[in-house]
Amino acid sequence: MPDTAPKPRFSRTTKTITVLVALILWTTLASGWTDKGCNFIPQSYGLVLTHGTPDSNEGCESEPSGPAYTDRY
Repeated sequence: MPDTAPKPRFSRTTKTITVLVALILWTTLASGWTDKGCNFIPQSYGLVLTHGTPDSNEGCESEPSGPAYTDRY
């Protein structure tokens, strides 16, 4: 017999709070990359997605075209 009970859904408030908490967490993690010489937006945010938080040997070096990621910091 098929289940006809409605599936629970998240309210708009719950979705909004979840997105705000995720943005605050992402911004906090991105600030670790700015301490290593990376541009805050968009580079630090992208590095959080691709590399997580910076290790002691990771950061950004200045180049003529702008800071670039390096693992030889």
